[in-house]
Amino acid sequence: MNLQPHIKRTLLQAVMIAAGLTITVAANAQAFVAFEGRLLVAAADMENVHMTVTDGTETMDVSLRANGKFEFFIPVNDQVTLTLDRPGYISKTMLIDTHNAPSKEGVIDRTARVELDLALEPQPSDLELCYDKPMGKVEFDAATGETRIIDLDPDLLIASENTSSAVPM
Repeated sequence: MNLQPHIKRTLLQAVMIAAGLTITVAANAQAFVAFEGRLLVAAADMENVHMTVTDGTETMDVSLRANGKFEFFIPVNDQVTLTLDRPGYISKTMLIDTHNAPSKEGVIDRTARVELDLALEPQPSDLELCYDKPMGKVEFDAATGETRIIDLDPDLLIASENTSSAVPM
């Protein structure tokens, strides 16, 4: 019995499947912006710290390493909200807009890498505080594609049961 034609046919099928998968991945390639940095908290451990990214429809939990380092990817031409929470700390949000991020051609290409260092401050023991708006915004300049990190300078408010009626400090 001669198995050589069978082996050639199987090898040809494997090559065709690999080529098809490569073309499929290349056709569906989407550029991403990589965000990386470190979260600082007064207590050095990252226990019970929650970092999430949401576009209003889907929510993604971001993994934090024991030293506070993180990394996540947002598709180009997307707008999301980054939220930081930890019991006993003042929650923070940041807006991220990846429209106008510089684009590169290629499969699984990251168009930009943005470094963020973030911090959470402890809640005072006698009050519960919140911010009246997001802490900042990350966006890309339409003309140059350069990253802009904008401080939105939020006011710190005393939170009430109804956050719409929070009062300034």
